[in-house]
Amino acid sequence: MKFKANFTEKPVNFQMDDCRIEKVVELSHEDFCRLKITPMVEQPFLAEHKGCMFHRDGVIHCLLALGQGSNDGVLVDAEQHDCARLAAYVPGMRDIVNAQMDRAADFIIRWGTENTTSGSWCVYFEDLEEHLDLTVREGSGLDSMLRAALKRRPEVAAVDMHDGCIETEYHPEYCQRLSNNFEPENKPLRLKDIFPLLSGGSKVFLCHEEKGDPVPAENMKKLIDAGQGDFAALLNAQVLEIRPTSLHTWFMLNDVAPEELVRLHEAYDAFREAERSMGPVMG
Repeated sequence: MKFKANFTEKPVNFQMDDCRIEKVVELSHEDFCRLKITPMVEQPFLAEHKGCMFHRDGVIHCLLALGQGSNDGVLVDAEQHDCARLAAYVPGMRDIVNAQMDRAADFIIRWGTENTTSGSWCVYFEDLEEHLDLTVREGSGLDSMLRAALKRRPEVAAVDMHDGCIETEYHPEYCQRLSNNFEPENKPLRLKDIFPLLSGGSKVFLCHEEKGDPVPAENMKKLIDAGQGDFAALLNAQVLEIRPTSLHTWFMLNDVAPEELVRLHEAYDAFREAERSMGPVMG
């Protein structure tokens, strides 16, 4: 049986290091071969990305180099040098990353197609970190791989990434609430149906279709968690429309009195005032 392995002379141990990929760089075939064959020789691409490689809290934050036409990858921490002072060669690394991107695409598409009432849905990078332990940032290389994974899916019509938001438009036939058989008498979407799914609450606002100021959904969550107030009427409100923007997501409500949002706002102000009046709690 033939096999390839990277043997180390007199190894101290085979302890695996915790690492996090901060950036993915696609190298030409020639540059990738040079990195594999002479890793301690100056590598020009490392000089451009020194800020992506560092140690913090026992974790190696590194750069992943992939080669055109190759399925393998090299994890690198140059330690502020222009050569691969600390590196690990990983066979099949491209498949490993693509599998993680497909997993993230599954999460984004399932969340969006199950809940959108407009054909689009926004998931934030921080949602991926919270639910999948996946760190994606604009310009990291992982964002373009995730975009490619989403575009390969038949459910997706378009993808836009901006301000930490992955805004995805879906073909209507894949959206549970936008099927061709949708009729007004079908069960409407209620706030209580999706309220437990809301994360990044400071970016989600509740608004009434008629009037009134928007209120952060996180405020109601904090009050409910603290057992302060009864918000059954708001939770039973119909979500008429979900409007994702570059900064916030707006939930337009109806089938509830606008005064319920005013009552929520006042209850939260009173809650915060009570917290401040108590002062710091001594241990």
